[in-house]
Amino acid sequence: MAATSAYAQTTEGLDLNRVHFVISAPPEVTSRLSRHARSLFTKAGLPLPDPEGHDRPFIATLTLTLAPQSLGEGCTGHLLYDPSLTLTEPVRIPRNSVIMDDVTWLAHTGTQVRKSVSLSDLERDLEELVDQFLSDYRATNAGSRSPIPRTTHPTPHPGAQHPDTPATALEALRSDSPLKGLRSDQLQISITAGRFSQSLTTQALQQFSDAGLALSPSRDQHGQTTLGVELIQQPLEDRCPGKVLYESGLYLVEQIQLTRNPRISIWSDTWLRETTLVVAPRSQEQLESDQDALLRQFIDSLKAR
Repeated sequence: MAATSAYAQTTEGLDLNRVHFVISAPPEVTSRLSRHARSLFTKAGLPLPDPEGHDRPFIATLTLTLAPQSLGEGCTGHLLYDPSLTLTEPVRIPRNSVIMDDVTWLAHTGTQVRKSVSLSDLERDLEELVDQFLSDYRATNAGSRSPIPRTTHPTPHPGAQHPDTPATALEALRSDSPLKGLRSDQLQISITAGRFSQSLTTQALQQFSDAGLALSPSRDQHGQTTLGVELIQQPLEDRCPGKVLYESGLYLVEQIQLTRNPRISIWSDTWLRETTLVVAPRSQEQLESDQDALLRQFIDSLKAR
């Protein structure tokens, strides 16, 4: 079995009987891969529920993604492949009590550009990802009397109406933005863009200042909400000459609590925008433009909350 990951704690007390398993894969092999994944859970003594005839509400979704995508003219004859396994469930943002669905467990290999992805490749990645989840689950729930921990009083999904909760309150909860109550002066910024990181950081600070928003004067403080911008270019000369794998994104990273187990807090993205492309290398001016567009979306949303 694999060593436990940094996400192991989030599987504590998770009732697998109430986890919805979803797979994203090429249609012609989806059923086969789904059966294979389920068989691994069954062999581990932790069978996943059959969605047909399931009469209890699911509290989380476990999504296995094994879906190569053609790059077309951007990199003829190659595929973009990013295998992952994620657990998504309702979480609470402590600073504003907003409840939202977020990823609480994640395993992935990173984005790859490949000429081909065979069925054996898909099965190998499936086994490695599921093995990681099972390792974390078993290690965290080793003290449980039952192989599948059960909650005596299940925490309802935030979308399920409590008999004592007025409908108007639920509607307000659904419309709450993760940015509610966020103060810019409690926010630190982090830019990752290789040799352009420093100049782009200066530009970002100026953009916030021009918008009348002051960021926290402290930098790299542990435990502080962070707005991260990533503009990462990975050369693809051996596969797509003259091209790079360009991953751009903006992430608001802060502590969240699991609604089914509020004792567990993790750092996660509560607001994000991201894209992955195969393009010609981006110049500093193009990176500045990309960052400007990302930050403008965030600033506009922050002001409109």
